[in-house]
Amino acid sequence: MNDKRKLQEIKNWYDKNYKLYESCAKEMSNIIEKILNKKNIPYHSISYRVKEKDSYLEKCKNDKYKNPIEEIMDLAGIRIITYTNKDVQRICEIVKKEFWIDEKNSEDKSKKMLEDQVGYLSVHYIVTMREDRTKLLEYGEYEKIKSEIQIRTLLQHAWAEIEHDRNYKFSGVLPLEIKRRFYLVAGVLEMMDREFDSLSEDIDQ
Repeated sequence: MNDKRKLQEIKNWYDKNYKLYESCAKEMSNIIEKILNKKNIPYHSISYRVKEKDSYLEKCKNDKYKNPIEEIMDLAGIRIITYTNKDVQRICEIVKKEFWIDEKNSEDKSKKMLEDQVGYLSVHYIVTMREDRTKLLEYGEYEKIKSEIQIRTLLQHAWAEIEHDRNYKFSGVLPLEIKRRFYLVAGVLEMMDREFDSLSEDIDQ
């Protein structure tokens, strides 16, 4: 999408809607935080963000987007970082209950891995607030806003952040040997996450 006129329209739309998307992401993160605290589900952190303007506009230029405003659904994002995979699954169930999930555009990275593959593991949901919530005056303006919720363990988060940073430095194309080492580390961290799950279950018992 390289049409200058359309790009200007998107810039204007972004400037007009930035605060609304930021407010929506903040409210959603607050909702999640209150529920997790009430249910005594441990987590490392809950954060929210809206894509920076330059980053968003750069993404809009991708030819795969015919209507970027409608098709880019991660302008607003919430990230939940947990300690164990067990807690990831518990939080996933809460997100499914509290928000409407766009199944077509959501994914669980672990379910896409073949038996001989390792790599980035995280759950990414594209969500909107449910109607019973948007009927309330304080949430009505968020009715049609789609946001992304990422849920991952602390080890998955560390791997993703480091890999993303290094990929950025190489313009998205890491040397083969370095990429292989990243995937080897991903495999080790997956084993560690499973061991943390096992330890947590043994302690609970």
